[in-house]
Amino acid sequence: MNRRSTNLRGLLIAGSLSYLAACSEDISSQAGSEFNPDNIGNNTSTPSVIADTFNQQALLENLVDNIITPTYQDFLTQAQAQQETINTYCGLEQNHNDGDDRQAIETALSDSQSQWLTTTNQWQLAEVMQIGPLTTNSSTLRNNIYSWPVISHCGIDQDILFFQSGFINTTPYEITQRTSTRRGLDAAHYLLFNPSLEHSCTTQRDILDTWPTLSDQQRRVARCEFAVEVATDITASAQSLNDQWETFSQTLKNAGELNNDFDDVHDGVNAVTDALFYIDGIVKDKKIGTPLGLFTNNCGGVGSICIDDVESALSDQSISHLIQNLTAFQKLFTGQGIDETNTVGFDDYLTDVNDQSTSDNIIASTQKAIDDLTAYQVSLSQRLTTDATAVEATHSNVKDITDQMKADFINSLALSLPSTAAGDND
Repeated sequence: MNRRSTNLRGLLIAGSLSYLAACSEDISSQAGSEFNPDNIGNNTSTPSVIADTFNQQALLENLVDNIITPTYQDFLTQAQAQQETINTYCGLEQNHNDGDDRQAIETALSDSQSQWLTTTNQWQLAEVMQIGPLTTNSSTLRNNIYSWPVISHCGIDQDILFFQSGFINTTPYEITQRTSTRRGLDAAHYLLFNPSLEHSCTTQRDILDTWPTLSDQQRRVARCEFAVEVATDITASAQSLNDQWETFSQTLKNAGELNNDFDDVHDGVNAVTDALFYIDGIVKDKKIGTPLGLFTNNCGGVGSICIDDVESALSDQSISHLIQNLTAFQKLFTGQGIDETNTVGFDDYLTDVNDQSTSDNIIASTQKAIDDLTAYQVSLSQRLTTDATAVEATHSNVKDITDQMKADFINSLALSLPSTAAGDND
């Protein structure tokens, strides 16, 4: 397990976070993920303006009110529950004597792990809804909540001890000042699911001199206390997201109105479709393609199966994350949210411009990909090890969706293709 956090991974942090930002950057939209106003005018594929009668504002209102806002709100609720369960677990750990029965503690730990999964799977829906607050300032808020695929188990181990001491050198410890790879859902995952009580660093750091002097129980307490700090920080980030979204959601719903950040309602629609391409650059390429060996990975490069690059490998929950990502895409595409009487979605938009076939094909391809993943009886790591061809089929199923998104979907609705998706032919 420890080799998942190597110095090489640390060296790749800056570059990988830049990749994650680029995956959702739109080269013409004014509000897509990772929008940078300095890049306006760099669009190499400007779509023609389509003449249609579809009510795009009604589309945005439905997506915001019935899908995106409830998703963000539910994430805050689950983050608060996670904070509570980890607090309970750590309280038991702090009061435990080595000779006592650990059954109550193990039960509380299991509850915390289950709540982490519920919280993280709720976030996996939001991952496909990276608009506005989750894309500004180089996606800082998003990365503070969930930095994957850039992680640093060694960095988390160091921060356990920094937090315990209360200082980093002479500066008081403050988690909000730490890099995203030492906080968020990834850090909580490592702290709750790592079965080893050894640290994950392959190079000795001065702060780690303390770790060998601690007993196993002292290590458990140090980890759980930092887990409480991490969970508290996640809740604060979830609250910040909802606070910022409350303002931005009005901007998105009123796209095209006077003094709005979106000059035209179609620009607002394009911001949402930018987010949908998460399933291309991240789901298809990073979550499936990279461990499958279709891209350079941490196990030798192209052609090498690499379970070290599987998402949430410690808990074997990568399949559930993928299903949630595709479910979020499905919700946004069909407009089916909490209000079952209002289902205005991109499928309706395509029908309005006389391209129902593309709508039907994308809906069918998405359901096929979800059904394929639901049928997995083992983890992605196990399937990669025992039957990589099945994972290749999974990758192909997702590619069927993204190929249609990059061609017929974009063309029929006269949308701009995110820069990282243009020219991607894998």
